[in-house]
Formats: sequence, C-alpha cells, structure tokens
Amino acid sequence: MGIKLLASEAATLRYLGAHSDIPVPEVYDYCALSDNEIGVPFIFMSEAPGWPLSKVWRSTGSPQPDLETLNKAKVLSQLGGLTWKLSQLRFDKIGSLFEENGSFEIKECLSRGHMLHERYSLEIPRGPFASQARFYDSLVSAFSEHAEILPLSHHCFVAPVPSRDEYQSHTQYESAVNLWSDFVTIGRKTDSSDNRLDYIIAGDALRDIILELPAINPETFPLCHADLSVNNIYVDDDYNITCIIDWAFASSIPETMMLETPGLPQYRDELSSELHIPFIDGFIAAVPQSVDERLIHRYREILERGQVSWRLSRLLNFDSIDDYRLLASIWYFSYGLEKDLGQYFLEMRRSPPYIRLYNEVQQEDQPLPKIEKDENDYFRNKDLRNTIAKLTLISEWKAQYAVNNSPRLRKDMFVTSPKLWKWIQRFVQDWEDMS
Repeated sequence: MGIKLLASEAATLRYLGAHSDIPVPEVYDYCALSDNEIGVPFIFMSEAPGWPLSKVWRSTGSPQPDLETLNKAKVLSQLGGLTWKLSQLRFDKIGSLFEENGSFEIKECLSRGHMLHERYSLEIPRGPFASQARFYDSLVSAFSEHAEILPLSHHCFVAPVPSRDEYQSHTQYESAVNLWSDFVTIGRKTDSSDNRLDYIIAGDALRDIILELPAINPETFPLCHADLSVNNIYVDDDYNITCIIDWAFASSIPETMMLETPGLPQYRDELSSELHIPFIDGFIAAVPQSVDERLIHRYREILERGQVSWRLSRLLNFDSIDDYRLLASIWYFSYGLEKDLGQYFLEMRRSPPYIRLYNEVQQEDQPLPKIEKDENDYFRNKDLRNTIAKLTLISEWKAQYAVNNSPRLRKDMFVTSPKLWKWIQRFVQDWEDMS
C-alpha cells in the first residue's frame, strides 16, 4: 500500500505543478521502491513556505486561544478559489494519478474510503472507474464489507462516541466518554454481530440514496485533495495560503464530493454554518465571467448542499464518531418526514434476509466466556459503573435481530445521546452525595 501511495502522491504533486498554479511543494525526485542509493522509498521535495494553520486554528476545547472568525473566513474564501481551480483539472475516469516516463495516467483509486482502516485488504473493485455510479458502488461495498469483517474500533452505530462540543467542561466530557466506554464494553458491542448488521443496513440504505446524487458534468471527474486539515494548509502572517501539502490518497472523484465544504480544523470536524458562506463565495468569485450564469447557479446549488455530501463522505470513510447522526441527516435530506429512519431500521432488523445474515455473522462473535472475562477485568472494583452499563438491558441489544413475534419492551430505536449521558452523570453525582 505504501509504495502505491508514495508514487501517486509524487505524481499528483508533479501534475499540479505542471498544470495549475495551486501552491504545492515542488518534487525534485522520488522513488517508490527501496532499490535506490539510500535504500528506502522517498520523495525529495521543496520546503513549504509559511507556517501550518494548526498553530492558530485550535480544536474545540483547546485551552489556547483560537483563530478569529474573520481570519478563518479569509482562509476558507481562498480554499473556495483553490477548489474551483482543482475542479478544472478533469479526467475521464475516477482513480489516482500515476506517472510513467513523464506522462500521467489515472489508475486504481487510492481514496481514503478504499484504503484506510485495513480496507486495502478487501476484495472490492478498485478502478479506475468509468462512472460515478461504479465508484460509489465500490465505496459502499468497502463500507459494508468493512462492517462485516474488519475491526470497527470506536464505531457503535446506536452509541456514538460523545463529542467535546456537547459538554460544558472537559471533566464532564471525559466522564461521558467513560460512560460510553462502559456501555460498549458490555457484550463487546462494537465488533458484535448486532452492530455489524446495523452498519450493513446503513450501507444498503446509502446505495439507494446515492443514486439520486446530482452531477454537473457526469462524463469527467475533478482531482481532489483527500485529507484537508489545518495541519497541511500553510499560510503567511496575513493568512494568505502559501502551500497545500500531504496529497496522499488524492484521486479524481465525483463532482458532488469535490464541492463539499472542507472539515476544519481537522478532516472530521464539521464547520459552523457561518463559515460555509465564505467558502462558497470564494468558489463563485473564482469562476470566470465567461461561464454561463445557469452553470454558476448550478454550482451554487450543489455548494449549498455541500454539508450533506461532506457527511456522506465522512460516513462512508468511517472518518467520524457519530455515524447515526450522519446517516440521519443524509436520510432526512433525501426523504424528509416521509420515511422515519428509526422505523426503517426496526423493520429491516426483523426482516428474514437480515436475520439470516445476522445468524451467519454471529458465528464470528467472541465466545460468551471470553466476553464475560473481559467485562469482569474491565469493571474490577467498579460496581456502580458496571450496574449503569447494564443499560444494555434497556436498549434490548440482543433482541434487535430476533424473529417478529419476540416480545419487546421498546417500540422505538434505542440510540444513546448527550442527554442520556448527562442524566446518568447527575444520577451518579446524586448517589455519591447521598453516600
């Protein structure tokens, strides 16, 4: 994997240097193999001028002062302009750039959604793809096969990891994360068949939604940076962008993905609504006056829906901590109030095809004695936390994929939320006060 990524990144930088004025490092030489004078793969490139934006644009909860909104808007306006320039570098296939004898060619797709989290090991179509439909079909296949057989890490569909934004203090946030960890430890939820099937259902739902995605020019596909963050945006002292680095995983992609508002400060962070505007305005301002007004209007429409496309990308790539919320927002955008997501999942969980698949996937669950031993080790001397973690009973975790006539207490879909964790925190505090 590393050899291909290095070769493609070097080719992408050289292509950008030759075909655009987008500020990127100049590649002097590279070798993707170890068969060279220094004995390791390398890219020898120029140093990025300026300094990384990460020095001043902080993540939520950072004790250090954050960059002023006005300067954030200035950076985003410039990113909008650079996105227009990238959108004009188009190819007839979706995939990653490689260089051979001084010429550039689109080959297999090395996008994050195809490569990260061990997805490079999956047997899925990898392109190059001749259409948007084939690319998305491959990406959803990567998502669903990941859900079925690869480690899911922190991804628990009905129990999103708490977000720092939802809590007043860092102490309260850490407490919520501990409660979440307690909850998912019971039954080893993240890699359980129940959780895996929820993600497979989500993948099948996304296949239907993706069919409706718009396209301005479905015949060609623009080049895109795959991992834009404050770490790889360099600026000068007046916040003018001086260089964009780290083009690993870059590829040509469908236009709707290209026109997403970037996630900043980090790739998975969603921008506030007020910062979408300068990005959109910067893109539109960069469009030449010779471009037809109807096309500009179409660009603006897709840019204004960029938040939905951004959420879709984060979900498909597993670059998120709240997958249920991402799917819920995409679902609402597609269906409005016509179809209820929770009811859809309840129906799918009880349908024969998913119950059969559940029974197959369940064969790979950890043995119950091993799960119980891990729980006992985790909760040693934590009796109260162990009791609270038995929220699993309320969630009816193991009844989700039972047959239709199984008795249930719940008529809705159980999903944890900040409200739940805060309620438990108050309960624990009251309990300790009485002790």
